Amino acid sequence: MRAVEQLDVCYSNDDEKRCSVFAGICQSQELFEQYWEKDYELLCNDCIGFEMGIDFGINTYDEDFAVMVLQEELTDQIDELVKDAEVFNIDALKRMYPDGLDRPYNAIIILDRLIYDGAVQEVQNERFGFFKFLGVFDSD
Repeated sequence: MRAVEQLDVCYSNDDEKRCSVFAGICQSQELFEQYWEKDYELLCNDCIGFEMGIDFGINTYDEDFAVMVLQEELTDQIDELVKDAEVFNIDALKRMYPDGLDRPYNAIIILDRLIYDGAVQEVQNERFGFFKFLGVFDSD
């Protein structure tokens, strides 16, 4: 993993209840898990501690408030993609994409209590796949 210094990132508090949602296309469960797995040694050295964080400029996330699900099949249907990951207001996402997502995805990553600024909208990572920031939504 590359050593990249941490950036200023905004985290929500208990009163705000917001989450950042990302969709992706990943080839395997193993690669998907490696994409968001934390390297605590890097984190202790004030570096970004996970591959997704390096791609999107996110320092870290709280594992207790994160949901990562890889579906077996690609889908552009929001209900199918977020099944088993319904921890935010999916109606707001459906209003953004009333005819379904822009392309089929098989991965959903929800980082609760993180308000991502959208500095990077999408990433094509040669090893891990394609990932896109969908937005910040109210969490349950």
